[in-house]
Amino acid sequence: MIKDLVSVIIPTHKRPELLKKAIASAFNQTYEKIEIIVVDDNSCDNTEQIVKEFMNVNIRYIKNETSLGGAGARNKGIENSNGEFVAFLDDDDTWYKDKIELQIKKIKLNENNVLCTCGLQVVYSGTDLKYFNFPKLDEVSFEKMLLNNKVGITSTVLVRRSSLDKAGLFDISLPAREEYELWIRLSRIGNFVSVNKPLLDYFMHPSRQQISACIEKFITANDLIQKKYSEQFSKMSGKQLKQLKADNYFQYSTIAINNKNNLTAVSYILRSIQENFSSEKIIILITYIIGFRAYILLKQIYGKKLMKKNNE
Repeated sequence: MIKDLVSVIIPTHKRPELLKKAIASAFNQTYEKIEIIVVDDNSCDNTEQIVKEFMNVNIRYIKNETSLGGAGARNKGIENSNGEFVAFLDDDDTWYKDKIELQIKKIKLNENNVLCTCGLQVVYSGTDLKYFNFPKLDEVSFEKMLLNNKVGITSTVLVRRSSLDKAGLFDISLPAREEYELWIRLSRIGNFVSVNKPLLDYFMHPSRQQISACIEKFITANDLIQKKYSEQFSKMSGKQLKQLKADNYFQYSTIAINNKNNLTAVSYILRSIQENFSSEKIIILITYIIGFRAYILLKQIYGKKLMKKNNE
């Protein structure tokens, strides 16, 4: 491993134009000690040509002979990385220029810090809709991570390579939530920290197609995670398990909401409320019934409130 070097892992599959923006955002970082590793998950387009446009920078291109999926592609990138730190960037997301610099400063404050996440701006492609979102890292522990993904998506994360070597790589047997399961393992090794400001744009691409299949993958993944950590889950209280079930239903409703599938979204929100009542869920239900823009407006208000709190 090369000291202070950050290995940026970008898995990609058939999205060359989006990939170009992602690479540019990694290339334009104020933190200079960076290598970029693009893992092409068996695309049959001009992805390699896009990468070659950046060949004057420290960038490598790896093409999988067969598709390994997002988790497998990230693992291939990690295995070929040289950095003391690893950062993940999905091919349709873009970092702000100071993301890595701020995260390196944060994670280096304590040698027991193994992972640094950050806030983000959710952007709905092809619309003017967007809002801020922040991780919930208050007193993170292994037990609390089992109940909720407090870290967020892969594009927010910077992690020590040595910690990945201890925890292991992404579990390719999971059909979804493989990043969350890795965060669970990492939480056993050391501390998680966060830069509490938006440091990237996370793009949503709403589609009404295959929403049931997408939710089914999450349901299967949640079941597999609970089986993997069955000993720990068996020690939880009935109240904790009820909260977990409610949170899972709420997660499925969010998937449906983001894909504008009204009936499925309302169904899962109601099931979540039935398991664990909260006024926040009632407000979300009402605003979404009024309209999708009302739902986004609510998220905008909540995001700005969190940002103000983080800046105090």
